Amino acid sequence: MIDIEKDIGKNYNKFTLKEFGGAFGDWGTLIPFIIGYISIVGLNPAGIFFTLGITNIILGIRFNLPLPVQPQKTIGTVAISEKWDPNMVISTGFGTGIIWFLLGFSKKLTKIVEKVPIITVRSIQLGLAFILGWTGILLFKDNLILGFFSIAIILILINNKPIPSAIILALLGISLIIFTGSVQFSEIKFGLPIFDFQIPTWNNLLFGMLFAGIAQLFLTLTNVMIATVILIKDLFPEKEDEIDANILSFNMGTMNLINPFFGGMPLCHGSGGLAAQYAFGARTGGSMILEGLMELLLCLFLSETLFILFNEFPKAILGAMLIYTAFLLGKIAFKEFKLEVFPIILIAAILSFIFNIAIGFIVALVLFFIFRKKIEKPKS
Repeated sequence: MIDIEKDIGKNYNKFTLKEFGGAFGDWGTLIPFIIGYISIVGLNPAGIFFTLGITNIILGIRFNLPLPVQPQKTIGTVAISEKWDPNMVISTGFGTGIIWFLLGFSKKLTKIVEKVPIITVRSIQLGLAFILGWTGILLFKDNLILGFFSIAIILILINNKPIPSAIILALLGISLIIFTGSVQFSEIKFGLPIFDFQIPTWNNLLFGMLFAGIAQLFLTLTNVMIATVILIKDLFPEKEDEIDANILSFNMGTMNLINPFFGGMPLCHGSGGLAAQYAFGARTGGSMILEGLMELLLCLFLSETLFILFNEFPKAILGAMLIYTAFLLGKIAFKEFKLEVFPIILIAAILSFIFNIAIGFIVALVLFFIFRKKIEKPKS
């Protein structure tokens, strides 16, 4: 448990071992998507780590809070499961950037958030869990022994906060690549990065927004905006006047308007990353600055090696990581569970899995308005 009262009002040194530990707090969610983006989608690790590093450093300096950025999970899940090409990913991220940037100036996000039915968000979350879980299962079958061993590591470390299982599994996968000869030691070398500069295309932007971006917007509006702002107020009450939904939206708009041109993945803020970094010891923007510096070092000196390693990364380990990520997403879908709305959530989630997230979202929205009176009827 996070001891809020114990930490309120304290002044912290930005660069301590605790802040360094906190810098790894959100890597458990970050790593599976990074590996998937590199090994399946084909994004250049130089672009991913450069944009992550710069973004974390700027935000850490600007807000002096552990306000980490995470992959936009709807876009990431669809991109990895359907093997999008890199330009489709960056174009979709750019599309969300335009909308977030405009919403940040509108000053009307609170009212917009209040009008989005929570049932549609839960449907998207469960649908994403199905899609990501099935993708994980397909990869998992590549080596069942290694896959089950990876699951065992996750279960053993599930409550061990100082040691994120994703980092252990990433190191395990890289070790296996080297010791099995999939990658020779001679191929591991330091070198300056070669960036894959991208220009978003109109066709990819429209397609990506239709099949993942729009659903991502509604998921972020509710699940990220509200939850992150509330968590900041809980953990850092002295900062509550400095952070609101409009500021978060402006941040996400700016980063997703710039990062795609360097080949970066679509990013957003998230309460999960904030909670994870706080739980691991982060109390200031120092954790983000340290994380950003690590990401820049990986970009500047090891991006070519990372591309080779992640392309050869054992599919069974990645499958296990994606299955666990799917479980966490599905678990969130059952937050504040109500039996009367579950059939709608399940139907929309199944349709999301069979067809796409956009179809599931529309069906959930239509069913909500059809049964709205029954759903919102107060219990006697």
